[in-house]
Amino acid sequence: MPNSRLDLGKYIVLSIWFGCNNNCTICMLSDIKSRMPPISFDNFKKLLINIKRSRRFQNLILSGAEVTTFRDLDRFVEFAASLDWFQKIQIQSNGRNLADRRYLRHLVECGVNEFFVSIHGLGSVHDGMVGIPGAFAETLEGLEQLGELGVNVISNTVLTQKNVGQVPELFSFLFRRKISEVHLWNYYPMEQTDTKNLMVSMDSFRRLLPGLVDLAVRSGKPLVLKSFPECLSIGPPGYFDSIYPETILPDRFWRKFDQCGFGTCIHRGPCENELCWGLSDAYVRKYGDEREMLSPLRKQKETMK
Repeated sequence: MPNSRLDLGKYIVLSIWFGCNNNCTICMLSDIKSRMPPISFDNFKKLLINIKRSRRFQNLILSGAEVTTFRDLDRFVEFAASLDWFQKIQIQSNGRNLADRRYLRHLVECGVNEFFVSIHGLGSVHDGMVGIPGAFAETLEGLEQLGELGVNVISNTVLTQKNVGQVPELFSFLFRRKISEVHLWNYYPMEQTDTKNLMVSMDSFRRLLPGLVDLAVRSGKPLVLKSFPECLSIGPPGYFDSIYPETILPDRFWRKFDQCGFGTCIHRGPCENELCWGLSDAYVRKYGDEREMLSPLRKQKETMK
């Protein structure tokens, strides 16, 4: 049976730093991160104290662009851990700096006990997507180091035209590693047209899905599918999960986000699944509204297990 999955509804994301050591073609912050200020330590402390008082969120995610390039990350983690409230303190990372054993152990000693690591391909495919030669080797070394520490690790892959042909091989590789969940995310450009020609059609995704689910079955681990229309589901252990943690980001990001038509679907009216992300304006302009492929769903009555 698949391992128990994360309930992201119990997490809150604080984006604390917007520096990065990659140059990803898929970054949702790509053209605005240089204009987004980091959070001050005083504001961070106030936010976390209020989060604890509200008792709404049991787990914390520290993110940004690449949060491990933030020199005060350990100080922020130590304060979060000192509140003795969060069951999980997760770092979202491209994994490159986690190749440094000493640095990684220090983060764990400070209180990080979960890592969400992005890996978008094998070798040059990954390097090409993140814009840094040799990045794959460093990320892989980071995953190896994490596997020795007994912390929870989730992998993150964004599906694009650059890696769609390699995803089965990549996921076969990932399912064999010390990773509790393998996530595949639909690429959503932060624009109204797919100017980078990275979006994958839902027909291509649908043809890819059975093979990925078979890999998950054989591994005994869940395959978590994010931002895809949920009516395309073919059942566990391929979990279509449209639950996202509450995320604190500067208003500049959310203004741009709202302009992209995420959640577009021709069946939005009759469909009772209010969480499904549907398509986007950019997707509809490129591939059409997929009215024959997609279909309305009834409300999900099962709770996440």
